Amino acid sequence: MLRLTGTEHGDTRTRAGSLRAGRVSITCLLRGLPLFFSATPRTPLRVLCIVALDTIHVLRHSRPLPRHTHKELATLLDFQACTNAAWDGKPLCVVDYEALRHHLEESGLGLWVKEYLRRLGELERRRPSVGGRFDDVRSYREAVARLSLATIVGIAMNATCLDEGIRATHCDRDIIALFRIAMQCQIIDDLVDYQKDLCAGLPSFLTASASMSQALALTAEASRSYTSGENNDLFPLRVGLYVVSAATKIVAGVIRSGCAAGSEMSRIRGRQQR
Repeated sequence: MLRLTGTEHGDTRTRAGSLRAGRVSITCLLRGLPLFFSATPRTPLRVLCIVALDTIHVLRHSRPLPRHTHKELATLLDFQACTNAAWDGKPLCVVDYEALRHHLEESGLGLWVKEYLRRLGELERRRPSVGGRFDDVRSYREAVARLSLATIVGIAMNATCLDEGIRATHCDRDIIALFRIAMQCQIIDDLVDYQKDLCAGLPSFLTASASMSQALALTAEASRSYTSGENNDLFPLRVGLYVVSAATKIVAGVIRSGCAAGSEMSRIRGRQQR
């Protein structure tokens, strides 16, 4: 059963203590080191997601996630990435995709996968258009991230259904912190892939507005909203959110400077032509 923090079960940070949470997170990181060198998951960020869930599990249940759960989560994270890429029209290795899904079904997660795909399909078929309303694109981005995280959290914390994982992303302080980290990472990804997303007609934080300057301003506001709020989550998660938020500001600053330089060059060329 998925245990929520907050008023029902007490604050994890208060119960465990920041020092213990720090020690546990280091221990879980060491346990997760082999994942950095395994075939799945395919990125360090996905490994850190598993480490974070392992830390939460230890602090709540006094035992780490089973090794087989580590492998299941690693496979699921890669499967979700492949699925999102397919919806975005990006190259997909069908053999790898089917192998990942087959492994998840063999692990008894077939119903989770089926429900995840059904709900993701509903979101993607209603995805907003490029250059429309920023709030619509932001809501879409959040819904997709929330669904992915809810599926991962639900399996890691032995939830009974996907809806239980969805609720955790709204009212479990530690899971909310993970959601905020995920959204900051999404913003960084959108900043870096702006030109690709624009050419492909994909809705993102930066392609949500016709004006680049407006998109950057609204994206910066969204980023700040993911950083603010109650600081009742675990110390390691607070540190992670701080680091990712700082990285978001740096990347946004570089993009903003590049846009300003490009605008200035355009003005200079315009004067020269006149």
